[in-house]
Amino acid sequence: MTTLTDPTNATRATPNIPIEKATLHIGSSTFISAPSQEVWAALINTSTWPSWNAFVPRVTVRSQPTPDPSPSTSAPDPTPTPTPAPTSTTQPSSTNLSPILQKGTKFTFHVRMDPTSTKPQPSTDVHLLISEFRAPNADTGEVGRIVWCADPDAPGAFSPSLLMAERVHEITTVEGGTEVRNWEAQVGWLVYVVRWMYKAKLQANFDMWVADLKGFVEGGSKSGST
Repeated sequence: MTTLTDPTNATRATPNIPIEKATLHIGSSTFISAPSQEVWAALINTSTWPSWNAFVPRVTVRSQPTPDPSPSTSAPDPTPTPTPAPTSTTQPSSTNLSPILQKGTKFTFHVRMDPTSTKPQPSTDVHLLISEFRAPNADTGEVGRIVWCADPDAPGAFSPSLLMAERVHEITTVEGGTEVRNWEAQVGWLVYVVRWMYKAKLQANFDMWVADLKGFVEGGSKSGST
């Protein structure tokens, strides 16, 4: 069994929140016995999430910067951009938008805060924006990286002084498979309440996130190899 150092990524900052400034910091990691391209494809294709993601089983893509991104051909782009430049292009309806995340995607998580419960529960909607996107490259060793943050233009968005959050995923090719790291930092006055009420639950859900991704990708890899 592969053992990862710093499995909660406690020493890792997000692009705009230094580790020493974070009021809340949570993270999780895992090793997946599959190529990094397969892990990346599952992570950025939100149409697969109902099959594996108990924490966020449903996503609504609200706008895309390009109409039909491909997980296999997305160009690496390591430069963070918190807000994409507005365009005059008319967006298709959300039901016709590609489910593939890319830099500039605006989307909404429909979160199940208690994903292990079988009882009905209302979802918590979280409006997000992809600010950084770089696909992994096993040949060059390039680490895949995707960052999302709160969408400042979404209805009901909090002022950054109240709550600012950023979440990072890194997908790294290692011997025998892929290392997946996932962490989030939050700052702002409301984060003290979030930390007090939800830190333990969020940590458990982050652990579940990578475990679910691992099960989905490894299950697909094994079935595809038989």
